[in-house]
Amino acid sequence: MNAGQGCVNTSCILPGDVYQMTEGKVCQVQLLDDRKLELLVQPKLLSYELLDLVSSHFNLKEKEFFGLAFFDDNGQCKWLQMDRRVLEHDFSKKPGAIPLKFLVRFYVENITQLKDIITVELFYLNAKSAVYNGMIEVETENVFKLAAYALQEAKGDYTSDENTRADLRKLPTLPTKVLKEHPSLAYCEDQVIECYKQLTGVSRGQAIVQYLTLVESLPTYGVHYYEVKDKQGIPWWLGHQL
Repeated sequence: MNAGQGCVNTSCILPGDVYQMTEGKVCQVQLLDDRKLELLVQPKLLSYELLDLVSSHFNLKEKEFFGLAFFDDNGQCKWLQMDRRVLEHDFSKKPGAIPLKFLVRFYVENITQLKDIITVELFYLNAKSAVYNGMIEVETENVFKLAAYALQEAKGDYTSDENTRADLRKLPTLPTKVLKEHPSLAYCEDQVIECYKQLTGVSRGQAIVQYLTLVESLPTYGVHYYEVKDKQGIPWWLGHQL
């Protein structure tokens, strides 16, 4: 599964639905490969039916590990409840399409528990995004290793420093926090290149497995964070692992 950008238009209409198309609401679902699905959701549509539709775009069989998330007006990330109608949720009142994200919701202790290669690749894309966006705490040394695995997965074997630097600046691999902790971008690239050279001969599938194996060893992998406030109104982040 290669990452790509684009928008696919479709509609969610239940058999025998008496509602007119104009009575639905447009939802835009961001997928893990950065594509976006634009859907007209009808009032009767249940959340699990929407998840089924989104999952069908990947031919995904193990959809029980995934969910659809949204941000409310307070910036809180919430999950669609599968037994509720989609449009009954407390979405942001901002105009335009309702933004949703297709994400891993339930994690496994080890990727060997996953049966389908498509599921493994989606877990990989989810982990790579979480690392890049700082949702997983990763020590600098491991960030460089993970970036090297991502390069091996996307580009194959090392060819030259010049090509690697160009690829690193295109791929979402080095979190902003890590870049700020070091003298320069070039220094970080040098560290990744040294790790990358050692992966020559590693297949794309092996690179994905090694990436996930390292991420699974990190203490904050699989933790969902929610903003809460104490009695004094001071905000805290509450981590919840599913």
